[in-house]
Amino acid sequence: MTFTTTIQYLLLALLVLFTLFNIYSLTTGKKKRKLAAANYQQTLRSLEQKAYELMQQKKLKFDVKQGYINDLNEGILLTFDTTHNVAAVVLKDAEYVFTYDEFITCTQHYETLENKKISNITVEIETKDSIISLLFGSKPWKPNSYLGKFLLSDSREFCTLLERYCLKKDVSSLGSDQ
Repeated sequence: MTFTTTIQYLLLALLVLFTLFNIYSLTTGKKKRKLAAANYQQTLRSLEQKAYELMQQKKLKFDVKQGYINDLNEGILLTFDTTHNVAAVVLKDAEYVFTYDEFITCTQHYETLENKKISNITVEIETKDSIISLLFGSKPWKPNSYLGKFLLSDSREFCTLLERYCLKKDVSSLGSDQ
């Protein structure tokens, strides 16, 4: 056996191992995505049930709903009754209901750590009566990572929707807050 033949067999073995690893990653990745999607749907379904009960109790009709999930797999459901001009934020342990007139502002906040990662991504909703703080991201994330971008985008979208409905702002005129 010559040196080049040995190298060829070695490269072939590495190629086979690499292919097997990719096949394994692909199948486990699909399973994880399916499990995550099912968990997301179950979380939002329970929040929608809670919103429905709140709707019945307060005699509202939530005709616009948007669900979010944070990095702790806890759901946040933002709902609007556009007929009665009421917004509600439904969480697993709490719900916040306020009229559009009570809404003042919504801001996105996060900390930038020494290693340039972002952490504690929160949204603060200020109403005439209170300040509501919602956690979107608790763990440190690289701002350019998939989850970092996702959490920043979701928290920005949350504020955009609130301002769009409560303040009747045009979505295209809204910028990003920190």
